[in-house]
Amino acid sequence: MKALCVGQSKFDITCNLESFPVEGSSNNYTNVSEEIGGNMVIASYLLGKYKVDTYFGSIIGDDTFGSLIRKGLEKVGVHTEYMEIAYEKRTAISNILLNKMAKTEMNLIKDKLLMKKTEFSMDPDLVLVDSYDYGASLAALNKYANKITMILAYTPNSETIELCKYTKYIIANKNFASVVSGIKIDFNNPSSLVNAYSALLNKFPNRNIIVTLGDKGAMYLADNQIKVMPGLKLNEVDSTGAKAVFASSIAYSVLKGFDIEKAVTFANISSGLSVVKVGGVSSIPDYDEIMKYFHQKYPDVDSLQSSSIDSINNDNQQNA
Repeated sequence: MKALCVGQSKFDITCNLESFPVEGSSNNYTNVSEEIGGNMVIASYLLGKYKVDTYFGSIIGDDTFGSLIRKGLEKVGVHTEYMEIAYEKRTAISNILLNKMAKTEMNLIKDKLLMKKTEFSMDPDLVLVDSYDYGASLAALNKYANKITMILAYTPNSETIELCKYTKYIIANKNFASVVSGIKIDFNNPSSLVNAYSALLNKFPNRNIIVTLGDKGAMYLADNQIKVMPGLKLNEVDSTGAKAVFASSIAYSVLKGFDIEKAVTFANISSGLSVVKVGGVSSIPDYDEIMKYFHQKYPDVDSLQSSSIDSINNDNQQNA
């Protein structure tokens, strides 16, 4: 199995607080965690950790943070030859203030870093992109249009909506689904979920659409029915990276040949387990930990891993 991930690189600095700082106050914090971050960094890390031959296309600044991102990915076997360095530029940083009540994230993007070299020369089975670097994402999706293609559709802007038209799988969040469909998702009104999802299907026909709903789980289409699979009922500590863990777990599951029900189940479990720990890549659960839950629902899962990538690609070409 071989995957290409294309998107933004960031470095996360998380401060664990007892309470949110008072405006105008001066505070010192020692309970701080630092690690590589960004949706596509986390996605690449997960796939590498789960032994998928993964390549990462991105651009980093000429600084320590960029170097740490590259080295961190290489530790789990991710190929970094498609990572570019923007000399005299800075890698994006996320400062995250985390307490028992809420999480506040401040993204410090001094320089808008976009890839200049997008002539990827590998032959992936799957391509996963975000919409941060529109040009690089579009180049990858166009070049590998006959492969399994996916997008993390979390920002409801024109570039993300346009890239959705080039992918076979759209992994959206509640906000994207509400804005793009024009229908506000209200959990007290189940018809709003069905109507919003139906509107997405009309806008992006012949696509596999999965909508994450936070702790409510995920919405998807199976057997011509719109379904909601509940998430795990665990005590959330930090949701940083949960969306990227979910999306890359879908990618992993599709590569393994799982149908949509099993793919969403696997992703629900992995993202659910990730929120009980602080951080992004450090919160990615071990594969065996996921499978412990997964086997409870699908004890015959081992016999379901025989679908070849060729057959998956053929199905996707027919549905494109």
